[in-house]
Amino acid sequence: LRGSWKLPRKSHRKRNSAETERFIREIVALLEELSIPDDREIHVLVEDEHRYGLISVIRRCWTMKGHYPKAIHNNKYEWVYVYGALNLVTGKSDFIYTPTLSLEWSKEFVKQIVSTAPEAIHIILWDRAGFHPEILDEELSKSVRFLPFPAYSPDLNPIEPLWNVLKVEIANGLWDTLEDIETVISKALKP
Repeated sequence: LRGSWKLPRKSHRKRNSAETERFIREIVALLEELSIPDDREIHVLVEDEHRYGLISVIRRCWTMKGHYPKAIHNNKYEWVYVYGALNLVTGKSDFIYTPTLSLEWSKEFVKQIVSTAPEAIHIILWDRAGFHPEILDEELSKSVRFLPFPAYSPDLNPIEPLWNVLKVEIANGLWDTLEDIETVISKALKP
C-alpha cells in the first residue's frame, strides 16, 4: 500500500480548516487589498516569537545499543523571548531578544524591521497574538501593513521551523545563565 510510519503534526482543536484553506487560496487577493502605493519598494516578512530558558530541552540522540545516555538538566524557571522575522523578498532576517512579550516589545520590533529599509512598505504576516498591535503610530503606519494568519494555524508560517533549529542547537545542554544560552542561539541564528 506504500504506507509510511509518521508522527502526526499537532493541530489545535479550535482550528478552522475552512478559514485556513480560504487564506491559502486567497492570499494574493488579501495582499492586494492592503492599499500599497505603487512607487514604493515592498518587503514581505513572516514573524514569530520563541521562548527559551534555563530548563533543559531534552531530545533523542544516537547511541550504541545497551548504552543509556544521560543529559544533565536544569530546573531553573527563568526564560526570555526572541522575536524573529524573515524577509521573503531579500532573504534577510531580523531578531530581537526581549524579557517578555508585549505590545511595547512588538512595536519595538516593528520599528527595528522598518529601520532596515525605511523607504519600503513592510508587509508583516504574523499570528493573532494579543501582544501584536493592529494599529501603529502615524509614522509607522505609513510604512507597515499587517496580514494576520488564520487563528490556530502555525503551520502556515514559514518561520516556525526555525525554532526547531534552535531547539536542536540547545538540546541536551546545561546553561547556567540566559546569556550563555543566548550566545548559542545567536550563533545558530547568524546564518
